[in-house]
Amino acid sequence: MIEPDHHWNLPPAPVPEIQSLARAAQVPLLIATVLYQRGFRTVAEIERFLNPSPALLNRPDTLPDINCATDRIVQALNKNERILVYGDYDCDGISGTAILVSVLKNLGGDALYYLPHRSTEGYGVSQAGVDFAIKNGVRLIITNDCGSADIGPITRANQAGIDVIVTDHHEPSAVHPPALAFVNPKRTDSSYPFRELAGAGVAFKLAWSVLAACNRPKQELAGLLDLAGLGTIADCVPLTGENRILAWLGLAALSKSTRPGIRALFASSRISPQTLNARDVSFGLAPRINAPGRIGHAETALKLLLTDDEVAAAQLAGELEKLNRSRQEIEETILTDALRIIDAERKYERRVMVLGKEGWNEGIIGIVAARLVERFWRPNIMISLRGQSGRGSGRSVSGFNLYAALKATEKHLSAFGGHCYAAGLVLPRQQIAPFEQAINEFACSLSPEIFQPTLHIDARADLNELNSELLEQLRKLQPFGSDNPEPIFATTGLEVVGYPRQIGKDKKNLKFKVRSKTTVLSAIAWGRSEDILNLEIGKPGHLDICYTITDLSFRAKSRNPFDNTNPRNQVQLNILDLKSSTGP
Repeated sequence: MIEPDHHWNLPPAPVPEIQSLARAAQVPLLIATVLYQRGFRTVAEIERFLNPSPALLNRPDTLPDINCATDRIVQALNKNERILVYGDYDCDGISGTAILVSVLKNLGGDALYYLPHRSTEGYGVSQAGVDFAIKNGVRLIITNDCGSADIGPITRANQAGIDVIVTDHHEPSAVHPPALAFVNPKRTDSSYPFRELAGAGVAFKLAWSVLAACNRPKQELAGLLDLAGLGTIADCVPLTGENRILAWLGLAALSKSTRPGIRALFASSRISPQTLNARDVSFGLAPRINAPGRIGHAETALKLLLTDDEVAAAQLAGELEKLNRSRQEIEETILTDALRIIDAERKYERRVMVLGKEGWNEGIIGIVAARLVERFWRPNIMISLRGQSGRGSGRSVSGFNLYAALKATEKHLSAFGGHCYAAGLVLPRQQIAPFEQAINEFACSLSPEIFQPTLHIDARADLNELNSELLEQLRKLQPFGSDNPEPIFATTGLEVVGYPRQIGKDKKNLKFKVRSKTTVLSAIAWGRSEDILNLEIGKPGHLDICYTITDLSFRAKSRNPFDNTNPRNQVQLNILDLKSSTGP
């Protein structure tokens, strides 16, 4: 008997409405079912989703304060005033900072940049950053990916005669920063049609507005899409709506980027531009760009994105590679610590796991939190303790809005910020236990299903539907990411044929073949090698599986969704869960 690891959230069988939609949109029924389940209910919505283009990007005009910000930047350029771009130390903030700095310099501006040090300054606009601006004669500060809550430092800048433009995408508080312009699509008074832009996306929109005001050719804006896509994919914002378009266009631009830093990053990470996909960005490029900000200073990564020198780019990419390896070692140490705490204190019995230890690296605890969420299916908050306070980083599961949870428990916190899936916080050491109690009380008010490991299956499929036409349409659903995950299918009542094998370096994976009627396909169940003895070979209707689909021949030649030259397909099922069949 094979037991599943997850609860399977199976969709209903296709209704006549979906069948009609598939015919009208001229897509396979499975694709129509996936899109219908995700809220695309008309032919126009499906066509818009499957055919992203620059023409579908929203113009920046309706972003709050965008016109005021643009006018002030143009004024600064005309007067040759010194401008400081103040960014954040993660890949999104670094990418957005690179966008703004490169645009200002290309327009002949006197532009500096400043990135705070994570451990000595923390997130946001710091007093040290404002002091840097004052010392260097800056007349205008433009923030990116930060600033929405930094009232004190921005007030100090104003008092020193420096205007401040805040561009950000984090949830703003009721009290706005005292900035000349506050460009944030999440402002409650915003009329911008899409509120989920990443920091790099907001920077791209401001660059668009400034370039248009300066009558620059559209090619200059298009030349920023590689950085906008990089930051958008890296920041785990929902890859829906405009973000999906920026990610799609950004992947195409990254694969053809002429920036020496991007090319050097491809070489050092051994990622081929011709086979680039969103996963390569999330797990290959972004961690390397994030590495210096986590265990050193993020300026190294920003220099890489800005340099025009091939030799310097190779040297900087090499530095990032070394820092990333160090980051991985620290990450494994923290993960080991965390697992010991979880086991010793039975944290897995709580709906939200709050873990703390002296001296954990503040730049890496968020990565570990994400890994623990994946392992335990619990929102996780990791806290690094230093003296009488702690700095935390949290990650969440679908259905649990982490920012809302922190808002509900803010009396225990000194500061917090973020969004529904990821957030940061600061709190006094003595408040950790009360905070843990309060956030779990908040979690207990929600449906218990949120905290049950669940696979949200997009559609039930017959094996004979997994053909070349389906694979071609599946590629059009990319790039995959938050709120646009890779489709999960389920097939029931299968027969196992041939000889299952345990594969991989540690023999933990199970490879076998399944049959339905006359169709036989290969499958790999990751981490399920112990089930080899439970597979009943040649027994019809024995096995239920849920899975994603890999086109092996396409992947071998090109995983890039912009390359459609591969004429043949070879399907492999990547098993996410399996169980003994209980009938259709």
